[in-house]
Amino acid sequence: FTLGAGVQGGIAGGIAMIVPATLFGLLRFHSLWYAPNLLAAMALPDWATRSTAFLSAFHMEGLLIAVGVHILASVLVGLLYGAILPMFPWEPIATAGFLAPIFWTGLLYAGLAAANPVLNQRIDWLWFIASQIAFGLVAGFVVNLHVRVRTHQFQSRPFYERAGLISQTIEEEAHEED
Repeated sequence: FTLGAGVQGGIAGGIAMIVPATLFGLLRFHSLWYAPNLLAAMALPDWATRSTAFLSAFHMEGLLIAVGVHILASVLVGLLYGAILPMFPWEPIATAGFLAPIFWTGLLYAGLAAANPVLNQRIDWLWFIASQIAFGLVAGFVVNLHVRVRTHQFQSRPFYERAGLISQTIEEEAHEED
């Protein structure tokens, strides 16, 4: 995997997930700022208890925090996609676009329910999943453009080999010693 593919995928996916998040804010709260302010509430937990009117209004502090959190999270998840997608034998877009977003959403839902239940209740999880799927499809597509072609021989190898946990030469040396 290359760092560049992961970073590019993360940035592209991060841009893509802004569309459903913005639509959510506009359709539900008639505000461009609700989703970024809710994201900022991850770093400013008292914001989760603020009124809907507060979260629907522009706040420079919230915007700056949301942009920082969004960029950092998008690049980190993009790097993770760059590392894991080449290891899976099935279609990487299915993994990146659907399986991983559902997995991440489940982890975030459970973690947030324990860490900040008020914020957890304010998140519309269906829209959140839509944002995650948008991220995953675009990030997976971009990462997939840069990774090596997956041949049938590669896909038929055990997962531990695809993950780089053991190389073929080590396995061959073990057979030679027998």
